[in-house]
Amino acid sequence: MNMILTYIRNAARSAWSDRLYSTFYILGMTVAFMLIILLLTAVRLVKSDTRPFVNAENLIRLNTWFTDKNGEEIGGIETQDIEKFIAALPGATGYSISNTEDIMVFANGKVRVASVDFVSDSHFKINEFDFIAGRPFTEDAAPQAVISKSFADRSFPSNPLGEKITIQKIEYTIVGIVQDFSSLQNPFERAVIWVPDKYNKFMPSYEEYYSINILFDPNMPVHEMQENLKHALTQYYRTKGIDADIKTDDVLTLQEVKYKRVGGNIFNYGAVVILLLLILIPALNIMTLSSAKVYASATEIAIKRALGATKLQAFGQIISENILLSLIGFILAVVLVKPVLGLIDKMLYTSESIISVLSGFSLDITVLAVTLILALLFALISGGIPAYRIAIKNIAVELKGRDL
Repeated sequence: MNMILTYIRNAARSAWSDRLYSTFYILGMTVAFMLIILLLTAVRLVKSDTRPFVNAENLIRLNTWFTDKNGEEIGGIETQDIEKFIAALPGATGYSISNTEDIMVFANGKVRVASVDFVSDSHFKINEFDFIAGRPFTEDAAPQAVISKSFADRSFPSNPLGEKITIQKIEYTIVGIVQDFSSLQNPFERAVIWVPDKYNKFMPSYEEYYSINILFDPNMPVHEMQENLKHALTQYYRTKGIDADIKTDDVLTLQEVKYKRVGGNIFNYGAVVILLLLILIPALNIMTLSSAKVYASATEIAIKRALGATKLQAFGQIISENILLSLIGFILAVVLVKPVLGLIDKMLYTSESIISVLSGFSLDITVLAVTLILALLFALISGGIPAYRIAIKNIAVELKGRDL
């Protein structure tokens, strides 16, 4: 323990004595680690079932239109047929309907454009929205609305619960506020306001079809869900005299859809390549500066070794400074990543009408743990090689200042 404390004191003293180098190192690491946190978070959101869309693996969304064998559009399942269709679908355990409209919304004395999702109340049952205040609405109640935190923050200076918003000339009472989420979690869900479907006037789209989010038994294999759904759709349109052309791409799970939207396997390979670049490029740059700094202190290290310090102790003294600076960069990245991403989000997504890619960004313990490991790895890459070369250098050569 005393040796570790000694390493820390020496590292801090050395970092303070060369503040320009330390500042460059820390700033570079802070930016690199923020990018790494963002990249790992994006991978987590795309490849895992995170709230509110915890059923992405066994949830299939049917579009509002399909095509026949001739490629002609045949529309979606008619609203009055949805309940009967789901009841006859093997493996289905629940469903919700939704229709998103970009509408003029009157809120807190101002007119705003916002994406409004007209949904059934079961939408809040098959998805686990994080209610930070209030509750979901119920179908049998007076007009009620649930809004996102971002819309609440922009539209109301104080608690919006109980406040009124007007949509399609209908006044709704706000009964719930949900935490923001990223569009990476569900490319279909872009609304910032949710209201009951029974009040939908289908304006301005005038397309009187609903998308259907079908929840299947989690123990059912994906291919079986898809085959059951393709068969049910084919039979449904056949009763209407239509020879529908239902493809597998029409019945992908939400997990498959969001993975496909970001490029599939290209996303995997791209994420790995970017991660390696974020580690190696700064590490090589820092290694050059670190080598110059380490070789400048070579005589001091040689004297300590002559006085009894081991090679391992010499290596530990040198590498401890890199570890200290990397950890400071990691801490700053963790502190700054949310406000910096919030600023970027405001610059890139100036519209308050939709959920953005960076909305609802949150720090995950697994992402932080992996980033911390990468920070230590970075310190070993950038400082380990120069430290090792100095630690094993012949003491006599260094002290005499000439080759033997």
